[in-house]
Amino acid sequence: MGTVSALAACGGGGSSGSSDNGSGGGTPSVPPEGVGLVLDPGPFSERRATVETQADFEAVQGVFSDADQTYLAIDEIRQEIRGWNDVVSQDGNTVTLSCDNAGTLALTLNQEAPTDVTWQFRNCQLEVPSLNTIVLDGTYTYVNIESESDGTERVDGFQEIDLTGTIVGSGESIAMQGADFWEIVVPPEGPRTETYTTEALEFLRGTDYQAIETAETALSTVGGITSVTLNARLIGSAIDGFVDITTEETIQRVSGGGCPSVGIVRVVGAPENSGVEIRYGDSMVAPLDQATVATTTVIGTTDTVEYDETECSELIY
Repeated sequence: MGTVSALAACGGGGSSGSSDNGSGGGTPSVPPEGVGLVLDPGPFSERRATVETQADFEAVQGVFSDADQTYLAIDEIRQEIRGWNDVVSQDGNTVTLSCDNAGTLALTLNQEAPTDVTWQFRNCQLEVPSLNTIVLDGTYTYVNIESESDGTERVDGFQEIDLTGTIVGSGESIAMQGADFWEIVVPPEGPRTETYTTEALEFLRGTDYQAIETAETALSTVGGITSVTLNARLIGSAIDGFVDITTEETIQRVSGGGCPSVGIVRVVGAPENSGVEIRYGDSMVAPLDQATVATTTVIGTTDTVEYDETECSELIY
């Protein structure tokens, strides 16, 4: 899937789940600072992954896809608890609900608007499609503040994740940690802009580890065309290290989906400055098959793979 989906999955005006419980009126949440990697078992963040062949790149693509797991799990958790209403207690702006076992989930509204909520999981069992039955401990904070001034609409928000738990069926341990931030600006005229940043976001399942670090995705949409730039570090146990993803030429695509019509992205690993270059649409080098909409080429070689429209969604954009 595209990186925009990965980095924006929980941002930009989405519901904060069951945050309509409680009366609000607490202390507004403060965006975290200095978020770093804490779960890395390698440490994989200290060495570059080898990216010298198309097979190496396919492994990177697998980690890139798996890095969605934190976003997916959080979204599934939010969907699952949205209908919960078995209240154990209420104390001011905090409502405590019972989970599927003897555990609890405490929801605290940190301010009057239902867009600033902290969840406290205490041995809380629940069902999510991607992980099945899990038991969680830890906290999750979601803030999404909408405002308007002189006709310009804004959304500013962040999420902070610090969760550990167990998959009941397999007994595997899981952990999710990190934070990311978003800013959306919609002026009365001119482009809609979106910026998503991630200092660190990690997912650990048993010994399988993926993380996104120092990432920024910027989008600008006008006239039905979205321009995208992406810069990030992707870390994974499956590639035994990290790669750097950079945008060499701004990506452009029709708003709402489809393969980009132009753009160049580089995935760089070890040895340094080696890796794969992804070219889209008019940025590709001819001659190519008529159905080709994107290519990947091992840097410094002629080793190129062509992608058609149905295959393009596998790539990074």
